[in-house]
Amino acid sequence: MGWLIDPMERSVFVYLSDRPTEVFDAPAAQLPVPKFARDFSLTVGELFGWLLE
Repeated sequence: MGWLIDPMERSVFVYLSDRPTEVFDAPAAQLPVPKFARDFSLTVGELFGWLLE
């Protein structure tokens, strides 16, 4: 799993080995996380909020 964060477009491209690439750009969209972090929750809006601090 990998995330490519595009701050200009405020979008996150999520790459998984077994699925096509997904794009998350809605602020309320929940980002997928690896199985070991399944208790971790992060939305697109929260991510960009952290990056702007």
